[in-house]
Amino acid sequence: MTDLLRLGVSGLLASQQQLGTTGHNIANVNNSDYSRQNVTQVTNLPFQSGNNFIGTGTQVSQISRVFDEYRYNEVIYNQALSSSADTTAAKMQRLDETMSIVGTGITDSLNDLFSAVNSLVDVPGDIGLRDIMLAKAQSLSNNMSTVQSALNTEYNSVNEELEEITKEISAIAEKIAALNGEIATASVNNGSPNDLLDSRDALVKELAQYTTVSSVTSNDNTLTISIAGGQTLVTGTFALSVGITEGNPDPRQTEIHIKTPSGVEEALTNSNSSIGGSLGALLGYRDGILVETDNQLGQMSIVVADAFNTAQSQGIDLNGLEGQNLFKDINDLASTQERFLTNDNNTGTVTGVVEITDTYTLTSDDYELIYDGGNYTLVNETSGETQVLVADDLAAPVGSRTYTTSDGFSFNETGGVPQNGDRFVIQPTRSASNNLTVHLTQAEQIATSSIVEVYASDDNVNSANVSITNVYDVNDTNFPTADNKLTLEVYESPVGTFNYSVVDDAGVAQNLFDSNGNALGTSSTYTGDSLDFQVAGIQLSLDGTATGETVNAPERYTIEYSVGSGNNQNILSMASLVDQKLSNDGRSTMNDLYEEAVTEVGSETSIANIEANAASTLFEQAEIRMSNTSGVNLDEEASNLLRFQQAYSSSARIISTANEIFQTLLQSVQ
Repeated sequence: MTDLLRLGVSGLLASQQQLGTTGHNIANVNNSDYSRQNVTQVTNLPFQSGNNFIGTGTQVSQISRVFDEYRYNEVIYNQALSSSADTTAAKMQRLDETMSIVGTGITDSLNDLFSAVNSLVDVPGDIGLRDIMLAKAQSLSNNMSTVQSALNTEYNSVNEELEEITKEISAIAEKIAALNGEIATASVNNGSPNDLLDSRDALVKELAQYTTVSSVTSNDNTLTISIAGGQTLVTGTFALSVGITEGNPDPRQTEIHIKTPSGVEEALTNSNSSIGGSLGALLGYRDGILVETDNQLGQMSIVVADAFNTAQSQGIDLNGLEGQNLFKDINDLASTQERFLTNDNNTGTVTGVVEITDTYTLTSDDYELIYDGGNYTLVNETSGETQVLVADDLAAPVGSRTYTTSDGFSFNETGGVPQNGDRFVIQPTRSASNNLTVHLTQAEQIATSSIVEVYASDDNVNSANVSITNVYDVNDTNFPTADNKLTLEVYESPVGTFNYSVVDDAGVAQNLFDSNGNALGTSSTYTGDSLDFQVAGIQLSLDGTATGETVNAPERYTIEYSVGSGNNQNILSMASLVDQKLSNDGRSTMNDLYEEAVTEVGSETSIANIEANAASTLFEQAEIRMSNTSGVNLDEEASNLLRFQQAYSSSARIISTANEIFQTLLQSVQ
């Protein structure tokens, strides 16, 4: 009787727990973070009666969750990839809209400026057309400033998002550490706190949205969490915090660190792919395409300003004065200072500026400058190429030396003394669009007239062309005047070389210099079909072979002062700038620079969208596989509900039968 009652009660209790677990599964069918739970039953130990072993019923040994760690880790891995790809795609889409929609005004205003320049070619003295040219230059400046402002806003937005994400990571870490404590306590007697484990796994999955995550389970069932390629975030019930610090040396390039309660900070790996998640994506976007776009826009601004300013300097305005800069000087003091950033950890005291020396070879890259072993080494942060810099004047004292690079700029020490290990960052073009401001204030100041012109003699028999490439010193004592012209004479020698000299109207030979300013005397020799030289404050270029009728018959070119109200030679030169490949070593025009930036952003946006779709698909597939293993199937649970209900009823019937038998026995003895 007692045995029968025990059997019924054990079955009843087991079925009750089966029903409760099934109901728990059904209640959480729409909870994506819930893992289906199973009840494991074992047979009670039988007792021996003679040679027989009589069963004593059943008991529940464990309620466990259906969980595949491999598939869960697959979800975590793909969560980080998908979040990273989605963040990058969203940011690229926004940048693409800025460049292709807002930035359209840059291309239009640059074309409008050249249209205004071309209008002045026909009537260079027209004040109204000159006013229009200044207005178009101002429009270009405004559009550059608008796009630069949008890029600056994007910088700030990314940094704010980074700060918010670090706060979220720290909060999640605290929650995981707290759950670790609860789970460890609940697991003391080999229990399985399934709902707590699900809550912790959900937090780890949420964490994977922000960064790559790896975990190790300890003997007490707690998790040790590492992020960003290996930095420990949570160990047991102890959580570290994640925060941001101001960039060094660039304050806007904020850096991520893990901070312990004792105040010790450890920077996250510099590899954005290792950081992963939306955190790594934001860092990669900010330090990659956003910086590159900013630099390319700055490069364009510098090239435009330098080209127009140079053209202005080679002409004369309506007041008869040498042309002033159309745009602000690219090497004004504030700009040169902004390009040179000093690392806060340097032990030396050297200060410096960076001047643009050649927009033709200037790139949109950033550089790191390292002082070690008594030398400066310049490292291109994009290509990794290095060059050891040599001072232009080794006799100059340390702290006042100039170092000219092969990349279109020079680093000039302005004071102090460097120490080994000192590091600096050089950003030649960063945010230079802010500096494309119009300098001229009066329409009369536009230098449409050339100061000097070169005319080939009617007696010349070749097609060689001599042109003025730069007027760098109108105050040279031998500079052509209305009363004194210069004549270039080129003689071919019997051995195929050419002798050239420049004389004034009195027959006095002028001092010649090569393109680097080295003295050549009053006569020099060249071979080939091109020549660049300087004389009397003028830089000239000869293209073609200046072969005369005989070796004793010179080819002559007259260099004359040519200022006049109808002189449009300098504005013609200015108009030709639109087609000249002035940058990237002769590969890009002004318009090309912006179009290249827009094209690159568009291409990167397209790639980012493709990668986001692919990553999303992989993540969804991983979730489906996980759901197939751990998810709740209502049909299965409904079937289980009927089965366990029947088992419960049957166990209750056993108890009822035992009671009836017991009552029958009582009645039989009365």
